[in-house]
Amino acid sequence: MSKKNTIKNTKVIHPKKDIKKTSIKKIVDQKSQKKMIDRLKKTTDTQSKDDVNIAAQTINKKVVIVHGWYGDISKGWFPWLKKTLEEQGFKVIMEQMPDSHQPEIKVWTEALKNISGNVDDQTYFVGHSIGCQTIIRMLENHESPKAGGAVFLAGWFNLKEQMYTENPKSEKTTRQTADPWVNTQIDFTKVQPKFSPGSVTAIFSDDDPYVDLNNAEAFKQKFDARIIVESAKGHFNETEIDMIPVLVQEILRIAGKK
Repeated sequence: MSKKNTIKNTKVIHPKKDIKKTSIKKIVDQKSQKKMIDRLKKTTDTQSKDDVNIAAQTINKKVVIVHGWYGDISKGWFPWLKKTLEEQGFKVIMEQMPDSHQPEIKVWTEALKNISGNVDDQTYFVGHSIGCQTIIRMLENHESPKAGGAVFLAGWFNLKEQMYTENPKSEKTTRQTADPWVNTQIDFTKVQPKFSPGSVTAIFSDDDPYVDLNNAEAFKQKFDARIIVESAKGHFNETEIDMIPVLVQEILRIAGKK
């Protein structure tokens, strides 16, 4: 298992942890955008008045959500995120990726290109786990000169050994599936210009069993990403977590700058 690296020169933000489901449900039910924005501002110590400034600004903006390895968009925080962003005026695209148990780079990037359609500065991405790499690799070869921004959740370029050894019966298959994603190089010079400064956020958990925090440093270096480290959220699996308010907060912040 890889050692947990200390992140240097990285802005680490710790949102408040005591967000209750009942208060979040009230946010989702609010018809007034102003009330929702006010509530979302309270979910982090670092949220400023300028962070969530959208109102009618979300018109014609779309968010493309990409699940991870073994992901299921019908469960947990995925339906919640789609509904919450739609209530804020975004068009949301979220489809099940092909063969989520054995994701392949070419298959997934082609599928994402097809479901994303036209990508421009009004297009925002949310990726979870291997979905983050899928977004990056798709944009690497996409003809679009710009994207609106991206929020990467538990994204990785390398994995902890536990990912492979957790289930000894499937270790060989897991290694074979992960190998191309870990070892096939990405030309970041083709992806970096597609994101404006301040338009990328990478979110991690301090107890993720599969993703080492050295990946946070990589996202910081490659995209000058805003780094957020949540406490005790594991791998943010949809089977364990019903909602992730910081995802909405960051999409609103990024979209509000456009």
